Amino acid sequence: MAAIVPLVMWLFAMLWCLGICAICTINGAFRKRYDPDRPVRPVEWSVVAMQVVSVFTSCAPYGLYELLEGGMSAHIRAVYASLCIPSAVLMALAFAATLACMYQQARHADRDIKEQVLSGGRRQLP
Repeated sequence: MAAIVPLVMWLFAMLWCLGICAICTINGAFRKRYDPDRPVRPVEWSVVAMQVVSVFTSCAPYGLYELLEGGMSAHIRAVYASLCIPSAVLMALAFAATLACMYQQARHADRDIKEQVLSGGRRQLP
């Protein structure tokens, strides 16, 4: 049973990162191209906190493996060892994607706020 704990934690961390990307996309990270009249809100602090938590959830599966590898069979350890580098690369890409989505949303929100100020405050943020 302890053999699947690192895998479950890795899946949780991956879903956490993809959830952050989904939130930023829904909030307008990539919407400006298709809906230019609707202003984009700045990145919320709760999403920033989720990003900080994702750092820890992304590292946790590898630490759990180190703690639990003594109780695993040789076959399971060989599987985890062969998947270590690919899983770390995928996790790093997911983490970078969260940063890119947050950056896009912040950039679009900054432009909308500047347009609002320059137009005399006639446009309201949602």
